Amino acid sequence: MDWQNLRDRLGPLRTRWDLAVLTNLADSDGPVRPADLIRAINAQSQDGQISWKVLEARLRRLETAAYVRRQEVRHVPRETWYSLLSRGRRLVAALTMLDDLYDERDLGLGPDGDTPPALQKG
Repeated sequence: MDWQNLRDRLGPLRTRWDLAVLTNLADSDGPVRPADLIRAINAQSQDGQISWKVLEARLRRLETAAYVRRQEVRHVPRETWYSLLSRGRRLVAALTMLDDLYDERDLGLGPDGDTPPALQKG
């Protein structure tokens, strides 16, 4: 595996908010307005709130990296919608597999969650 290439490809995922944006877009049935996105992310967050400025910066970066598509609807008032591109959907699928890999049941850990069964006193 070319770890430097992988690092470059994952470069846009620099903050927790990147993951929050991607997973919320993946969970939606279609394009999402930024107002709905920020509301959903802030409702889920247990350790802080994303600001409009940060959300806009993260969306721009994910768009530049071709993970997210931005659509402007030209009417009054103007609306902007965001959705995942196929590259973003593939990334979310890979991250979901990684999350599943780290499920404690898959790690072979004992009932205490830390010690492998072979090393537990019993």
